[in-house]
Amino acid sequence: MGMNHRIHIGLNFHVNFCHADRGDSNDNNGFGRDLAQIRSILEILGKANNEGQPVRAAWDFENEYTLGRILPSLGPDVIEGVKARLRERGDELMISGSHADILAAMTGEELKVAVKGANNILGDTSDTLCSYKNIFSPTQIGLLKKTGVGTVVLGNSSVGPDALSTVAPELRKSAYVQYNPTTYRHGNESITVMPSYSPADLVDAGALKNLLLELREKQLSGDIESDLFILISEDISSPFWESLGIHSLFTPVTGTEGLAGFLKDLRKLDYVAYNTPSGYLKDHPAVSEFSFAGDISGAGDLSAIGELPYERLFHTRAERARMYSKTYAADKASETLSSRVKLLSGIGFSGASPAPVRERFDAADKLSREIQETERKAVNEKEMSMRTSGRQRLNNSAIGKHLYSRRKDDEERNSFIIMNTAGQKTMTFQLAIESGQCPKIGTLVLECDECQIDSYTAIPMDFDGRFVVSAFVMMRFVEVQNTYKIYYHFDRSDLPKEVHKPLIEVKPEEIPVFHAEGAMKRLLEAQGKLKKPEEPKQDENKAVADRIAAMNDAASVGRAAVANAVTEKESYVVESRSRNLRIVITGTGATKGKVREVFYGDEKIGDDQFLASYLKSNGVVKEFECKKIEDVEIAGRGEGVRITGEVHDSFGSAPGNYTLMFISSPALKGADGIFVYLDVKYPDPSGLGIKKYEEVAPFQISPLYRAGVSVIRKGFAGEISDYPVSGFTKTVRENSNVSSFNHQLTAGLVGLKGALSGLTISFAREVLGSMAVCPGRLVTDGDGQHVSLNPFGTYGRSDRKYPSLSAGIVQKYSDIVNEGKVYNAAEGYGGVREKMCMCLAGFAGANMTDAQIGELTAFSDGAVICGDEAGVIHPFEGDNVELPSKFKTLPAGSDMPVDEMLLKPIRTEIAKYIKGKKK
Repeated sequence: MGMNHRIHIGLNFHVNFCHADRGDSNDNNGFGRDLAQIRSILEILGKANNEGQPVRAAWDFENEYTLGRILPSLGPDVIEGVKARLRERGDELMISGSHADILAAMTGEELKVAVKGANNILGDTSDTLCSYKNIFSPTQIGLLKKTGVGTVVLGNSSVGPDALSTVAPELRKSAYVQYNPTTYRHGNESITVMPSYSPADLVDAGALKNLLLELREKQLSGDIESDLFILISEDISSPFWESLGIHSLFTPVTGTEGLAGFLKDLRKLDYVAYNTPSGYLKDHPAVSEFSFAGDISGAGDLSAIGELPYERLFHTRAERARMYSKTYAADKASETLSSRVKLLSGIGFSGASPAPVRERFDAADKLSREIQETERKAVNEKEMSMRTSGRQRLNNSAIGKHLYSRRKDDEERNSFIIMNTAGQKTMTFQLAIESGQCPKIGTLVLECDECQIDSYTAIPMDFDGRFVVSAFVMMRFVEVQNTYKIYYHFDRSDLPKEVHKPLIEVKPEEIPVFHAEGAMKRLLEAQGKLKKPEEPKQDENKAVADRIAAMNDAASVGRAAVANAVTEKESYVVESRSRNLRIVITGTGATKGKVREVFYGDEKIGDDQFLASYLKSNGVVKEFECKKIEDVEIAGRGEGVRITGEVHDSFGSAPGNYTLMFISSPALKGADGIFVYLDVKYPDPSGLGIKKYEEVAPFQISPLYRAGVSVIRKGFAGEISDYPVSGFTKTVRENSNVSSFNHQLTAGLVGLKGALSGLTISFAREVLGSMAVCPGRLVTDGDGQHVSLNPFGTYGRSDRKYPSLSAGIVQKYSDIVNEGKVYNAAEGYGGVREKMCMCLAGFAGANMTDAQIGELTAFSDGAVICGDEAGVIHPFEGDNVELPSKFKTLPAGSDMPVDEMLLKPIRTEIAKYIKGKKK
């Protein structure tokens, strides 16, 4: 029984010499370890083959840097060695993209270029994909299959972090399921997944030989009536490919000798076969099925690529380029498509905090600027073509009205063009205003002759002295058109008039008439043209004068207190236009500026813990301090509240500051939402890398949903889906509390839903965008599930537990040897300033309506603006992320050995554990 079944062994090596925290040198500060490791691996594999073991391997390479630049000059022997294995040993070359591509964060066109455009000098690839860090989105299954991908390798390790092991309980039901292909199903789409395991898993199982004996016993007993495939997959730089240095009486402990030891354990086992993912799949179809609607990563989740300010700097530029390219997509392909693919890679976005090293930062900064500038140039050319051709007309506008025609009275006015790329009535955009033009946002007037504006709301985003130089606008039209021409001016009728001054100042005594006497003298004095002579001073009583001054001061203070009492409100209520969503904010006292209650319809979805803004360092939480709350000033229509204050840390650094606005805008009536604007400048603790933040939460929301809570998000394939947080606990029981999780790639929308309603956060991607902008936190107690979302912030390192077989002993070892490679994203916020525009929107029932989704998408995607060169308003092309200069000059890290004193006691524990597991 089971004698004919075999256990297949596969080895998969990820090769990428380009690291965000390392430089371009062939040493420990660069790729030196990688080059040494791949040579060692090739030597070990070749030796095993020469000794009669038919070992086969699967490879995935980063192409442009590793294969294109480094190996041809410094490792031609490596290239020839891998080619020889592919040709002679039956090895497999898998798809990985050109630049360690983060495929899951790409649009359909970008994904196609990344997968099909990879030019691998090693030869043709199979149809198996091994994406960078196993980052994968189920929303892209259909797109991947269209590009020719048939199978995806995803990690399911018991030693974290990894992709599937904390979100896919179905893959832990039995060894038969665990070590065979499976099907990843998402809606109507599905794809074959080959689960992979880390070399650390072999140690966690008490050595590879021990794992094989256990599995073989199940095959022979009939518990498993099939073949099995153990795919061991890891980056070539993993310390687990090497000996762990664990000895018993000076003899290496079996199972801890790395790759050479693994192959040694496989000798003379007649039930072992060697295979690759594609080779095993030829006659072994998927045996199970699982589903997880969130996005996954081999780093545990997406925190490493979405929670750093520098990432948002680069990604926002890419987002603008995407939107710009939509304006001429029907005419030709995007001019920056391949460059965007290059930017959206693990080279620029890999969690190196507070930013990549100098070489990497400069390259990504330059590339992202060029992408934005190139697409803006293409938009301007498109707009110029429209202007000169005379073919572009407004849809559904008055007959004969041309977009660029003058008014009947031939009045020339400044204007700009809105290109409606979302096809909705609502659109958003950021404007740049030349300094000296807009003294107050309320002076900005926007009009349209050829169309009817339903309403608009504009807020100030930046100032140059006392003048507004940047504004965010939400505008809703009565009818949907492709383009709109907007006229603008600044209404200064309510501003105080400046006193007129003569061109030449002349002193009165320089004009003879001022020496007149009598009636003429008195007349000039009355008109203020001649000063009255000072009367002689009389002796003053100083005590009386001081008393009078004190009385005047007291009277002034009293008047100010009375004025404040009149203007200060006990509470502010901001509502969506339908009045479904209502936010109540305290206006006085110790909780001034804090949200007190939130309602959606009759359901209370938030209490005084709904909104929290804080910095955490040294275990101390410092909440943002409100200093002032007042009615907001806007242009157009709308009402709301403006809160300003200071941001402190526990180090005593000079405080930062913040401005927070909640606005009810009629322009958002289709979305039924409340507009939120946040401008935050974080303190800058001295000594970068010495004083570090642990958590950063500029706008954490915690709705009162307690059961069946799911996270909603919109992926870059355009699909909106959700996943329940209960899946964490179902997979690993200890994960009922997770300090940080991020399984939500965010193309403009993220949110939560409970049993009766849901709440979403949409953010303007052209203002501040991110791959995965919003981590979450799960706390479970007697009341149920408490889930928080932290847009544009970070919870730092996660305390997520993995299904370890060694009671966490091997996990401890892994954590220590990888300590220097794991960053807390909170370290990257010191001294940073960010500005973000969001829309809070609620919905009833299980899902939003298609109409509301369309409106929220229009808000987040924004419109494209073309400015009049002769005018003073232009498209905003600047950055809404300001990084301290020190972030741009980080030296390369170093791959230094771990302190042996830390590892010694854990090595003893591992040796004892393996001895106890030995059969």
